[in-house]
Amino acid sequence: MIFGIDIGGTTVKIGAVENGCIIDKYEIPTCKDTLFLDICTFLRKYIKEKEIPEIEGIGFGIPGNVIKNYIYNMPNIGLKNIDLNQEIKKYFPNVEIAAQNDANVAALGEMLYNKEYQNACMITLGTGVGCGIVLDGKVLEGCHGDAGEVGHMGIATEYNFSCTCGLKGCLETVASATGIVRLAKYHYNEYPTQLKETFTAKDVFDLARKNDPLCSFVLDKVGFYIAKCIAMLAVTVDVDVYYIGGGVSKAGDILIQAIEKHYQNLSHYAVKNVKIEAAKLLNDAGMLGAAGLIQRD
Repeated sequence: MIFGIDIGGTTVKIGAVENGCIIDKYEIPTCKDTLFLDICTFLRKYIKEKEIPEIEGIGFGIPGNVIKNYIYNMPNIGLKNIDLNQEIKKYFPNVEIAAQNDANVAALGEMLYNKEYQNACMITLGTGVGCGIVLDGKVLEGCHGDAGEVGHMGIATEYNFSCTCGLKGCLETVASATGIVRLAKYHYNEYPTQLKETFTAKDVFDLARKNDPLCSFVLDKVGFYIAKCIAMLAVTVDVDVYYIGGGVSKAGDILIQAIEKHYQNLSHYAVKNVKIEAAKLLNDAGMLGAAGLIQRD
């Protein structure tokens, strides 16, 4: 058995994986001060209760910059400079550990599941915005572990919102769940709307389906910025398909259509026909991909 751990800003998703399939999955709260203790405590309890004699490894999807199992920064959680081997091997000394950026492992998970493409990008829209790039079946990590960090492309410079990374105008500031809410609040008094004073990104998309003027405007803006990002990626890595995943992707066709509309106007002629699809695994991609790091080593 392999455990795939997908760390998010709100919850940690834990999948027990056998033969490339998730056979059990759980969620625990993300607690900054006890994050890895909580994960290891859960795993030890699970292993004991299920009477599992041996595990092959534990793979991690990390929401931030990680190289060779050393976490340099998880900005949306507020943790830096963590030796993952040191943290986990206190509790699992003889178990293989592997980690990559969470968007990278989500991209790998989609590829392992779909098996249709060997070249793909996965853009995850959630608490932040990430991207994983798989070329010839292998995750593109980069020399500094930063390949695919499209959430921090300076794409939304007309707003110049501050990002958790310290930059301004990042894609994440307008296309993450919080970014979508930020956009709607910024333009709240400019368009008629049924949005209440307190709302979520889901509320924005739900009302966009009903042609709410403000929400339709925000949907179009988000589609434009993501399409611009994909157009830039397309002439850089030139893959077969772009998967849109993460919690925000649950908006479904309305979001994909907004992206595709703008992509046709922004993309180079040679890459206009690439596929843009909603991710199929949804919340399972990160767990399966994290486990896949062990299987592929």
